[in-house]
Amino acid sequence: MPAQLNALTQIPRLYLAWNTVKAKGSVGGIDGITILEFEKEKRKQIPKLAEELRTGTWKPQPYMEIEVAKTKNPDEMRKLGMTAIRDKIVQHAIKSVIEPRYEKIFLGNSYGYRPGRGATKAIRRVLAECCKKQYKYVLRLDIDNFFDTIDHEILQKRLVATGTETEIVRLIMLCVQMGKVKQNCLEWVETEYGTPQGAVLSPILSNLYLHSFDQFAVSKNVPYVRYADDFLFLTETKEQAEEILARTESYLKEKLKLALNQPPEIIDLNDGFDFLGITIKDKKASITEKKRADLTDRINTLDFDMDGFPLKSNRVWEGISNYYGKLLPQEDLEYFDTVLLKRLVSIVHERFDTFGSKSNLQFALGTFSFLSLQYQLKKKQFSSEIIAEYIGEKLKERQTVDAKKNRKLIQERKKEYRKLEAETSGLLVNKPGMFLGLTSRGVTISQKGKVVAQHHPDNLSQIVITGQGVSMSSNLISFCLNRKIPIDFFDNQGTHIGSIINSKYMQNTLWAKQADANTLQRNTIALGILEGKIKNQYALLKYFNKYHKSRYPQLKSKMEMMEKVAEDFKTWKKKAKPDDEDFLQKLLGHEAQVAIRYWDYIRELFSDDNVKFEQREHQGAKDLVNSMLNYGYAILYVRVWQALLAAHLNPFDSLIHAQREGKPTLVYDMIEIFRSQVVDRIVISLVQKGQDLEVRNGLLTDNTRQLLVKSVMERLARYEKYQGEEMKMEQIIQKQAKLLAKVFEGTAKFKPYVAKW
Repeated sequence: MPAQLNALTQIPRLYLAWNTVKAKGSVGGIDGITILEFEKEKRKQIPKLAEELRTGTWKPQPYMEIEVAKTKNPDEMRKLGMTAIRDKIVQHAIKSVIEPRYEKIFLGNSYGYRPGRGATKAIRRVLAECCKKQYKYVLRLDIDNFFDTIDHEILQKRLVATGTETEIVRLIMLCVQMGKVKQNCLEWVETEYGTPQGAVLSPILSNLYLHSFDQFAVSKNVPYVRYADDFLFLTETKEQAEEILARTESYLKEKLKLALNQPPEIIDLNDGFDFLGITIKDKKASITEKKRADLTDRINTLDFDMDGFPLKSNRVWEGISNYYGKLLPQEDLEYFDTVLLKRLVSIVHERFDTFGSKSNLQFALGTFSFLSLQYQLKKKQFSSEIIAEYIGEKLKERQTVDAKKNRKLIQERKKEYRKLEAETSGLLVNKPGMFLGLTSRGVTISQKGKVVAQHHPDNLSQIVITGQGVSMSSNLISFCLNRKIPIDFFDNQGTHIGSIINSKYMQNTLWAKQADANTLQRNTIALGILEGKIKNQYALLKYFNKYHKSRYPQLKSKMEMMEKVAEDFKTWKKKAKPDDEDFLQKLLGHEAQVAIRYWDYIRELFSDDNVKFEQREHQGAKDLVNSMLNYGYAILYVRVWQALLAAHLNPFDSLIHAQREGKPTLVYDMIEIFRSQVVDRIVISLVQKGQDLEVRNGLLTDNTRQLLVKSVMERLARYEKYQGEEMKMEQIIQKQAKLLAKVFEGTAKFKPYVAKW
């Protein structure tokens, strides 16, 4: 067996080739086999490869053609040929056989893809040549589409001329001429010219192809340096450069069937020139602003963790270090070190918790080197600064955790005291024979001459009397009038009998403007009020649905129907015109549809609460839920009435409900915004919490009435976020009344209160 073929088919050589492929983490080809998959089969596959090479039956897979943007021109695409893992092993083995022979004949002027050489040495050679005083010009050239235009016949002749064995030549040409298959389909593409970019053998074959050109270039007796298809000549005169250019073009065209990229460049050395990403000027290496920005971007994408740079980031930094770190002046290297330092600090700030401990970070910082001498000497100092940032972030995290814990504790206390405030803001009196008085200790409640309760007056906002035979002192009445604390009287059915309120409530300064409002103004306000009602009903259902939908699947369809009518209203509102003659009628139609679906959902919600709620009933209701709702609305009704009076509005001049003599119909309008969130929510919660609730002979029991009134009063005194600040519900009602007043004055637009759910 010929020596080269015998060497190629040795299993140890193929294993070495496999280790090279594995170490590079190579991507597979069209057959889809990965490094990990081949690893599992290597003991079977490598001997099989050796046998196929010995018997001449090895048949490589086609290259998988992919396109990537060119570095120099991102708008142009470069076609790469991805080789199957199995075939990569063979090509690496072939390369290991032919490379020692070829290296003996290659000239020292060639630096690309050769062991012990590379771009760094190419640049140093150019810098050394530029220092020779006699050279004034540089002829900088590169070959157009070099890898894709290599002539196969010429290449084969070059292979034979080097003494490469016939079977090795055949295998090489088989690799070169194998077709390609496009990545996204199985369309076959013939390979008539070129060597596939990305194939293992392509670089060494490209150097062999241009070897005769290297010999030609050296014969010109001027400095010549080539890296792959980029090369340059240094000349004493421009005319000499032009003569070499002409002969170069001719040689490449006639001997190698290649062409130069146009236009070729003849540059005065004093002006500086670019070669392999480096700018050479004044006999020094630097980089362009574009390249500086590119390297900065690459550094700013580096990752860093407790083990240092991950593999991908480590390759990027090593690439910069091994090339630019050996060529650029210290000021440039210090710039990139500064970029890296900032990147590391930003990672520590953003992901300090991934390092686990100070010692882990310390270890990670010891796994790499800076580029510049200055930074290398101060590495301990910079590492200490980064660790200090890490410790600062850990401390900040601890402070954040502590602050969060403290905020939680404060909020818990705040909630407790807000609840106490709500519980003490209203005074409910519901038993006959009680006397309310005022002493130095506050409001006192006495029965049969004995003080049974005391109430601090500073937090008092309402007194509600629901029992008969209750009396009070004139001092207390005077105190309440001065403090604008209303005293409201209700009978046992929840009917509001009357209130003792300050005469200032009765100012009627806006009654005339209210009466003069035209239809457009009235309908616009009516739309705002009912929009608020619909949104608050919808929000309440969403609140309860959030907690009950998993337990009550039948609620899903009810919620979907509510969503539909709410969406229908929203769609109608976009097109509706408040000055249309039938506007209010259509508005009320939508409000009615929403109400049907709203109460339909609530009926289903109560289905297993043993309250027998069938439908919403107003006056004369005898069931528990409707009785509680009506009684709760009566409490709310008084608060809305008092808020409208305080805003100097006429409570009898309504916008939605038909005006009736002696009936505060504007109160009926405004209460619509708040019913669901103040009363409905309370009633539903009391029922579902299993409270001891009862109705007898169509009337709420004393205990039920007391619990309901107390709960509604607490709800009115409870805080929530409104217009960017926390305020009690009763204050929100007052704000809405004042806003309505501004609307009638012509200084504002009405925007209803909408609850968060």
